[in-house]
Parts: sequence; structure tokens; C-alpha cells
Amino acid sequence: MKKNTVKKKLASEKPAIGAWLSLASWVSAEYMAHAGFDWLVVDTEHSPVGFETTVHCFQAICTTDTIPMARVTWNDPILIKRLLDAGAMGLVIPMVNSPEEAEQAVKAMKFPPEGLRSLGGGRAMVYGSDYFAEANNEIAVIVQIEHIEAVKSAQEILAVDGVDACFIGPNDLAGSMGIKPDIHCSDPEHEAAVMSVLQSAKEVGKPAGIHCATTEAVNRRVEQGFQFVAISSDAGMLKSSASKIVSEITCLNQ
Repeated sequence: MKKNTVKKKLASEKPAIGAWLSLASWVSAEYMAHAGFDWLVVDTEHSPVGFETTVHCFQAICTTDTIPMARVTWNDPILIKRLLDAGAMGLVIPMVNSPEEAEQAVKAMKFPPEGLRSLGGGRAMVYGSDYFAEANNEIAVIVQIEHIEAVKSAQEILAVDGVDACFIGPNDLAGSMGIKPDIHCSDPEHEAAVMSVLQSAKEVGKPAGIHCATTEAVNRRVEQGFQFVAISSDAGMLKSSASKIVSEITCLNQ
């Protein structure tokens, strides 16, 4: 089966850097994959991407060594099964607030006897004739800790067998704390919650991840010990680059 180099990096305590795909475009996915990220997540939760386009994004990413992943809309075994069968080599599961919800995600992503995933196969069988035998070892289970209740239970969530890493959603976490959403975590309470998750992850021996907006933030988070780190998205990068170009054209700013 195709090897998941992201899982290998995380297990070796190395950082794995990626980005979100929000433009609902396999062409964008192809360009982003050829940029050299370790992984790319097709965001099926907050983007308008359709299922067939998601599959095309996976196919485009697979023209490189970048690992194709997706953020599922919800912790639902049917949604999880479809994305895995379509070729996702890892899933980010949103709003996991308890060990029981983490266990639910793991079971949905694992073939029996470890889980309940149906042995249909689908497009994922292109990864190798041994897919059924090896998928449980290669598919990455990333649970999102993005609520203050999850922060309080982070150690128990990460201790669930089969969870490979957690990923902090800064904006939703801020919202659950009654703080203005801020990916930069400027509020001291917000940053303290983020660092609490990182400490819990270190105590359990599981990698922690977080979403960042800038390269400076990525470098800082990696230095702190975060491993599964995202920088912006294809949409965010397009917007910021276009805005910078427009700001530098004199006649557009008169």
C-alpha cells in the first residue's frame, strides 16, 4: 500500500507542514501539491467543494509525494467512510470534545477487528492490492480540539488508542471561550488554552497540531513542539498575494 509519510514523520517526532484546500478546485490542489507541502487537507466542512471535486483533488495531489487528506464535515461514520474510500490517507475530525467521540472516530476509520469501517474499498484500492491489510496502519486519524471542554479533556482524548494526533482550531476554541476569534491567539487566555493542549499531547506522547496564518507563526509553533502544522489555505494565499500585488500598483491606489 502507498506509505503515509506524514504518519511516519509524526511518529518520528518530526514536523509535518501542510495547508487547507478551500477553493474547491483540483487545479488549485495540483499547484499546491507541487509546491512541496507534506500534506494537504481538502476542507469539506467549510468550503463549497463537492464530492467528485474532492476525489479529483486527491488525484491531483497524488501526482506528487504530498499526502492527500480531508477534513470531514462531521464525526459521522458514513461521511468518514466515503472520504476514505475516495482516497483520503488521513482525516481531520472536527469538534471532538470527549474520549468517547475520539473512539467513535477511530472505529469509523478502522477496518475490523479494530473498527467498523466497511470493506468496500472504492477508489482507495489504487493504493495497493494490500489496502485492506495495511490501511489501518497508514491512515492518519487527526482529531480536532477546538472547544474549551475538549481542552479540559485533551489528555484523555489523545490517550485513545488509534488517535494519531490532535489539531487545534483557534477560532472555534476562542468562540467557545467567549473570546473574539483570532487565529493568532493574541488573548493570553486563548494562548494558555493552546499551550495546555500542547502540554497534554506531550504528556501522552502524541503529536499536536495547530492552524497558523503566517510562516513566522509556523516556525514559532514548530519550535514550541507542534508537529501537524497548517499554514493558511489556497484561498488565503491567493487573497493575500493578490492584495499585496494590488497595493503595490500605484494607479490602483490613487
